[in-house]
Amino acid sequence: MKASNLFPRSFGKTGLCGAVSVLSLFLIVTSPTNAQSSSDQAPSNETIKQLMDRLTAAEARIKQLEAQQAANQPASTPQATPTTPATPPAAAAVTPQEPAPAPVPEQAPAAPAEESMDHMMTVPGGPVLHIRGFFDFDFDKGLAAQNLQYPIGATSNSTFRAGEFDLFMTSQLSDNLSFLAEFVASSDQTNAFGIDLERFQLTYRPSKYFEISAGRFHTDIGYYNTAFHHGTWFSTATGRPFMYYFEDSGGPLPVHELGVTTTGLVPGSGKWNLHWTAEIGNGSSEFGSPNYGDGVENFASDRNHKDLNFAFYTKPEWISGLQVGASFLTGDLLPYSGIVPKVDQKISSIYAVYINGKWESLNEAVLLRHRIPDGRSYNSPLSYTQLAYRFGKYRPYFRFQENNIPNNDPASQFTGRYEGPSVGVRMDFFDYAALKLQYNRIYLRDAATQNGFETSLAFTF
Repeated sequence: MKASNLFPRSFGKTGLCGAVSVLSLFLIVTSPTNAQSSSDQAPSNETIKQLMDRLTAAEARIKQLEAQQAANQPASTPQATPTTPATPPAAAAVTPQEPAPAPVPEQAPAAPAEESMDHMMTVPGGPVLHIRGFFDFDFDKGLAAQNLQYPIGATSNSTFRAGEFDLFMTSQLSDNLSFLAEFVASSDQTNAFGIDLERFQLTYRPSKYFEISAGRFHTDIGYYNTAFHHGTWFSTATGRPFMYYFEDSGGPLPVHELGVTTTGLVPGSGKWNLHWTAEIGNGSSEFGSPNYGDGVENFASDRNHKDLNFAFYTKPEWISGLQVGASFLTGDLLPYSGIVPKVDQKISSIYAVYINGKWESLNEAVLLRHRIPDGRSYNSPLSYTQLAYRFGKYRPYFRFQENNIPNNDPASQFTGRYEGPSVGVRMDFFDYAALKLQYNRIYLRDAATQNGFETSLAFTF
């Protein structure tokens, strides 16, 4: 404690008298006469008289000091106690090894603390960022053995392949406010790695009936796109169905949006557990346009009209594991090819899934419809079904899928028919790592049948 804090500049009468009383007691206790007392000798009358005279003189001095203080201090201005400027948090903490600050003279104001030139980014008591990682390392053989690139069949050479290195981050900012982000590093046929910020969402959830998120998110089309994201460790098969491949991998659907998404439980739906979703976003750019990038319009939009998407699903309580839903998206496309000025896009989906501790049954169908101004329409049915059963560490599965896009569709990056079965097995020998083996046989409209074998080691860390 500083000396100036022990004796303030302004003494009240009570404080000054108390200080003198303490001083008088100190004189009595430390008096040479008192120090010489012994068990067989009592203080003399002369000693007591001397002490009383000292006390009387001290009280007279108190009155004299109080009178001088009242004469020097203006009556209209209260005497303020000097304050010390606040010390920045970075300089406030004093470690045990540092010397104590020097006392500041009572008459001089305390010198301001030296400002730190460091730009501190720490937030005392702030939110904590949690990071979860996912990765898969693969070996492919055959034309139909690539779980990241659509359409498959880009190369026939066998290859070891790096999958997606995924860092998934979450932070709880308050009881109702949270944030998530997902960074993915992956490679392609150029053998160069690229890094994408696949998702970032700031979410406010005041109740189970309403939740709103702003940022980049997976569009609520069907089931798979919002149930399984970029970590393939979660999925049974080695990769996503053809219809849900990502935009920069050649996928036919706008599986990402940059905008706002809202969702919640429908009040009064009871045991039906009915949920709703409403979304608005920029949509996607056509392949080859300057705004294409990874397919998502992250910064500049090529049109004023936005994508609007509406979805709902139910999870009835009386059938645990069942979920049934549908969605409808409407928006415009501006083809970069210049064949047509604008394309009206409508996407309708319906699905039914059943998942419990043993069985997994996924069934989805999407109708992708493109309509150009002269009235011509191009309808593309997209679908898949997947069935899996778990026993112990093993989970064999079967998937059949179809993408059937008209050859003359002016707004589709890839056209043609891709359909066929896949069979495989997932083996969970460890809690957080799985080995997957999968065989694909794909039939095409205008090319020979393709075969492929995939081995994937997927894990989380």
